[in-house]
Amino acid sequence: MKIGCCMSLFDDRIFSLSQAGADYVEIGISELNGHSREEILQRADALKASGLSCLAGNLLFPGGMPLVGEAVDREKTADYLSDVLDKVALLGIHTIVFGSGKARAVPEGYSREKTWEQLRSLCSQLIAPAAESRDIVCCIEPLNRGECNILNTCSESARLVREVDKTSIRLLVDLYHFDLEREPRASLAGYRGLLAHAHIASAKNGRLFPQPGDGEDYASFFRALQEAGYEGSLSLEGSVKGDFLEFAGSSIRYLHTLF
Repeated sequence: MKIGCCMSLFDDRIFSLSQAGADYVEIGISELNGHSREEILQRADALKASGLSCLAGNLLFPGGMPLVGEAVDREKTADYLSDVLDKVALLGIHTIVFGSGKARAVPEGYSREKTWEQLRSLCSQLIAPAAESRDIVCCIEPLNRGECNILNTCSESARLVREVDKTSIRLLVDLYHFDLEREPRASLAGYRGLLAHAHIASAKNGRLFPQPGDGEDYASFFRALQEAGYEGSLSLEGSVKGDFLEFAGSSIRYLHTLF
């Protein structure tokens, strides 16, 4: 299993991630919207020279772009998606993550049924064809109820993936959100064929990267992924104590002992 780390493309520490043992980097997609193609290509070349690939990208939509409710502008959303995925392609990214809790949250007083239909339409009519034309897979990321009020669990998110029924729309499991929502590890076996990416951080320890002896049972998570037939990548997504690269390196070395 490849282990990577989530970090801004424009954070210069990114060029030292390979020294920490990372196989790849996962960048934030929405921030690309504020940068030119030339800037992105320069960073891509520098990243490649550092020995890292840019395998994935998260934060697909900015928080200020409503995807559900009465304020949705489908034309604006489509234009944004086309532009930002062209920039994603410059980095060689093949996996994108649709979390974007603020953008997809159900507005107060708005129908959850209408919200669901809007999300299904967004995935099937906008995201799927845009992703397929660029050989990209988009993973729906469940976010805990403290961060969003819909698509909180793998169970709920898998339902959306199945209803959309497109090979370019898959499921992500993030151990942090998964544990906060108290989903059983054994339930991952039910998502065989749907899981295409994973994130990891500790729910018990303020979303810190995993560390030996931190009180979490990561081994059972890896066993559950294996039983689900998962063969994809795993990104550290969370926070650290002390030096970023030292803490990330310790986490990566530890996780490699578990699978």
